[in-house]
Amino acid sequence: MRAPHGLIAEKLSPADPTARETQSGAFVAASGSYLQLEWQAFTGDAWRRGDWILLPYVHPVDDLARKRFLKDIKKALGFRGNEEAKLSKSLLQHLRSIENAKRLVEIYNRHFAGGHNAISMSLYSGPLSQRVVATSRHTDPSRQWRSSLEEPPYGRFFWSTDGIGWLGTGDAALRQDKWRQPWRTFFDGMSDRIAVMTLPRHGSANKFHPDILGFRGLRFALATTLEARNRVSRLRETLGAVELRGIRTRVIDDERLSRFSVTCERSLD
Repeated sequence: MRAPHGLIAEKLSPADPTARETQSGAFVAASGSYLQLEWQAFTGDAWRRGDWILLPYVHPVDDLARKRFLKDIKKALGFRGNEEAKLSKSLLQHLRSIENAKRLVEIYNRHFAGGHNAISMSLYSGPLSQRVVATSRHTDPSRQWRSSLEEPPYGRFFWSTDGIGWLGTGDAALRQDKWRQPWRTFFDGMSDRIAVMTLPRHGSANKFHPDILGFRGLRFALATTLEARNRVSRLRETLGAVELRGIRTRVIDDERLSRFSVTCERSLD
């Protein structure tokens, strides 16, 4: 985890990038942090990595914009000082009034344009490394990644030996350059591992841009929606644009009992 910027509340602990031992309590970490499983068989044993991470995206915020926002919030609350616990208590009390809550939302929108859906959090779930690093010429084959997309389990012998991951996009407004470009930069380090993506806003053309398909390993793009209800704007236009890039598409919904299978496995011993 990356160390956070600035001051944090008393009851929270700043993430320590050098720490390996599990610690209790709540932590604050900077954007770009990820969770990864590590374990020891016994004290003094070498650390072993599960090599599967969850990497969330949060749109970068300029420090000056954050400071201006906090200043206006304090002014609206009539709050003085820098004690975060008292500030949080004052904020919660203020939110009990609908009119006060609306005023705080107006302040938020004034400093951070675009609303919640525009910066909806995306999440990468998959291996940190695409291939297991060999420790010798006789590395156990069972420790190598085995992965498949839409393939039956009895075909394991023919599965790829690359690690593959999944990128969910939520409702992110990836059609607009100002949201999409930092997002692409953030996930570009996983470009060869992102094999499956859920299209933003269920495949809506209003949230889609062809640049989001530029990850090297991308093979499938999924639209999760009930297509028969026609609630997604120009869905077929989006799917056509994806297929023109040589990437396969699927529409996944409950009514058609459709499903999509992804497998990525290796031995942890």
